[in-house]
Amino acid sequence: MSQLKSAQRESVLRGADALKYAETHLREVQNDPVNWETEFVDPRSGERWMLDYPQAERHGGGSPRLRRIEDGAD
Repeated sequence: MSQLKSAQRESVLRGADALKYAETHLREVQNDPVNWETEFVDPRSGERWMLDYPQAERHGGGSPRLRRIEDGAD
């Protein structure tokens, strides 16, 4: 299954898939380097996505996670 179809179906991508999807399909709108979070928007659908590193205690922040976020959510 392609990344695009997978992301449309799923609301969370992890690891290399998360980074690749963000790089190829999303536009960065805000970056918070202190908390290791980057907000993106899908220019086609307007959906907002958050790239973060939920295992911050691991070296390098652990594996990245890209998750779709609801309007009005942080």
